[in-house]
Amino acid sequence: MKRYPCFLFLILLSISSCLKEDTDNNSKDFRLGFSQDTLTFDTVFQTIGSATRSMRIYNSSSGTVNVSSVRLLKGSQSSFRFNIDGVAGNNVQNLKILASDSAWLFVEVRIDPNVNTLIVQDSLELTVNGQKQYILLRAIGQNAYFHKGEIISSNTVWKNDKPHVIFYKMVTSNSIVPGVVVQKGATLTIPAGTKLYFDNSSGIIVNGTLQCLGAKDQIIQMGGLRLEKEYNHSSGQWIGILIYRGSVNNVLDYTELDESTFGLWMGFQDQIDYTSMTNATRPKIKITNSVIKNAQYWALRSFNSEIIAQNSLFYTSTQYLAQLWLGGNFTIENCTFYNSQSQDNKGVFLMTNRFNDAASGKLYTNGLDAVIDNSIFYGNADEHILLDLENSVPANYTIANCLYRSNSNFTNSKMSNCILNKDPFFVSTTIDKEIFKLKPNSPCIDMGWNNQLTIDITGNNRSGLIDIGAYEYQP
Repeated sequence: MKRYPCFLFLILLSISSCLKEDTDNNSKDFRLGFSQDTLTFDTVFQTIGSATRSMRIYNSSSGTVNVSSVRLLKGSQSSFRFNIDGVAGNNVQNLKILASDSAWLFVEVRIDPNVNTLIVQDSLELTVNGQKQYILLRAIGQNAYFHKGEIISSNTVWKNDKPHVIFYKMVTSNSIVPGVVVQKGATLTIPAGTKLYFDNSSGIIVNGTLQCLGAKDQIIQMGGLRLEKEYNHSSGQWIGILIYRGSVNNVLDYTELDESTFGLWMGFQDQIDYTSMTNATRPKIKITNSVIKNAQYWALRSFNSEIIAQNSLFYTSTQYLAQLWLGGNFTIENCTFYNSQSQDNKGVFLMTNRFNDAASGKLYTNGLDAVIDNSIFYGNADEHILLDLENSVPANYTIANCLYRSNSNFTNSKMSNCILNKDPFFVSTTIDKEIFKLKPNSPCIDMGWNNQLTIDITGNNRSGLIDIGAYEYQP
């Protein structure tokens, strides 16, 4: 599997600097400059093969820098080999880079796609004056479908026999296509069992329609492309799903979104125009048996949208986990919302028929209709449900048979049979080990009302008295 290429031509290219006298740079605050912080090998390896990439390492200081060590973290076990300024190996020591000069780095990867590894990764560690810097090396190690700034303009059905890897595409120096864009009039259908991996600054942007049609035993999985252990369930690795105003017939069924920045954003606009957020432009989606988790800012955001959410789980973000702004039409049944990592005492669930634009000082309003039942709202904030309602516009809603916490014991005439300030007793809320099934002593067991949902998020039957939350208790 290991092969050492001839680097003679690359070595000749790398000898590009002139010798000159200068002083040594021994500052521990100094950092090398890189022409890029990640070397990506996006070649599709259908058979055993290799590829080479290059980049430059800069010394922008007025003194000579001694790079005491350049090494691959995986050493001889790495799939990568490198050559830096004519020196090849997996551990190069005492490399000199003159003042205001640079070194060429060439990296080769050797891939065997038969090992069934999607991503082959290592890091190059450079040590200067006792300080360490890293360059990520990443190669696609398995045949996959690749989408780089792809514009979908007609009805398209993706295959599920191989993973899909989504990259952004740089169009100009200040313009990108952020992953996959579904144009108006087109539908992208993602079938059961499909796995999607997103690079940084990429996601699915929907102006047309997105239908994720998973199944109980074939969940659609979406997450970041960084598969190292330290990035597991880490938020902010990809954009998320952004659905424009006017987009209808969207479906998430048995679909899991993990590690995104914005989770699911309904009513997204390139340039915000609150006056256009009318009922006629409401985007629409149905979310069933799905999970949106480990989002950086929010798991669900809406500006005057129509959302049906049933048997679904939303957890972990830094802001309000679910935030429904400027009215809309919502049906939320047997869902679980949990957030133990909110900042600034942000709650779990925000619903309002208004939005105060701080930039213009204007207040925008719209009508609100919502039916919320058999759902759990729990987390680390003082108030788990926040209703911010403008009296001058309609706000028709009911919240029934839900569990939530409120330090103020908040309730009103539109809230009935709710359980306040009791622990739902989830199996585990340990970060990255969450299990939101109910323990046998949970107050949520048998406390829901019959809303005609016959199964829970895992496909288990809901029979007899219904439990509150996405999971029906299983003895």
